[in-house]
Amino acid sequence: MSDHRESSHPPSDPHPALTRGSAASFALDDRPARAQLAAALFLGVALVGSGLYLWRRPHASPDATPSAAMAASAAMDGTAIIVSATPDAGSAAPVKLSDVRVIACQDRGPKKTPAEQCDHLESVEQALTHAIEQAATCVPPAEAGSTIEYVADVSFSRHKVHVAVPRAGRSLDDRKALVACAAAVRGAMQGLTLESVTHGHARYKIAVTATYTGKS
Repeated sequence: MSDHRESSHPPSDPHPALTRGSAASFALDDRPARAQLAAALFLGVALVGSGLYLWRRPHASPDATPSAAMAASAAMDGTAIIVSATPDAGSAAPVKLSDVRVIACQDRGPKKTPAEQCDHLESVEQALTHAIEQAATCVPPAEAGSTIEYVADVSFSRHKVHVAVPRAGRSLDDRKALVACAAAVRGAMQGLTLESVTHGHARYKIAVTATYTGKS
């Protein structure tokens, strides 16, 4: 009698094994869904961050120079770039020099060589032009446009260089400035040695005309 009553009431869980299996399956299926949700959330944050980064980053204008573009990139990355400054192409030099001219060359004896056949003393010419440029401030700005012709008499027999400022080759009227310029150039040329200078004649005269712009 007792056995019949027990069998007449259905169990509370007719499929206990199936129920446990389904719950476990749902739990396993939920793990990939959570992982996908987390990946999608991370991707969304990354996209938003990239958009803000690109929106706020400095942009160089289309006509910007390479240096400006590099500076913008450096500011974005937090690095420092030193760009060398170029001199202003419109700025005038304090003195402008003509081409160096060999106006005479000679050897011992009556024979004379035409000036156009004389060879050039490159090291002496460079030293002369450098000396004139170094003494460019000897002419005051008020005398802008004035000229001085410097003539270097180079004697290899005497191992000596003498610099003159002929009257015919200058327009500078300021006597004090003229003396100062001549003294400065002569002083710079006194230290020049002639032993290693290649030459084809015993004596030369080379000339350079300096035009002073009044710029400092």
